[in-house]
Amino acid sequence: MRFGKWLVLVMYLLVLTKFILFKQYPSLNLWQVTDKSQLALRWESANLIPFQSIRLFLAPSNLTPSIRLQNLAGNVLLFVPLGLLLPFWFHRCRRFFSVTGAAAGLSLFYEVVQLLFGFGSFDVDDLLLNTIGGMIGYGLFFLFKKRRRDQT
Repeated sequence: MRFGKWLVLVMYLLVLTKFILFKQYPSLNLWQVTDKSQLALRWESANLIPFQSIRLFLAPSNLTPSIRLQNLAGNVLLFVPLGLLLPFWFHRCRRFFSVTGAAAGLSLFYEVVQLLFGFGSFDVDDLLLNTIGGMIGYGLFFLFKKRRRDQT
């Protein structure tokens, strides 16, 4: 069972990495990665204001519903499995704040990688939405655990 849970965790992280970092197939130019001016441009385009992009996706505009759904619900749904599976697999992660911290930490890692390597853009709202997804996953774990306890 140990191997199986690690295999599922690795597979989940690979799928998560694909969806977050490699949405499109960026042409990784080593010069752009090491060029400080490119990093400065990426930093300038980063969203550091909470709820700014969330408001953008919720406000009336020419954005298609699929783009709105992908950016809002997609960011939440990607992290629900993390919040659900961590407490099942790791005894230390059976507390709400442990799972929330793990989801926030993993999301921050992906956002920083996007900022440093230009695979996307740093967005504090993605961090918030991903963390909410982890919290929802933990809520599902909690409900499952409570239901099992009530059945015994």
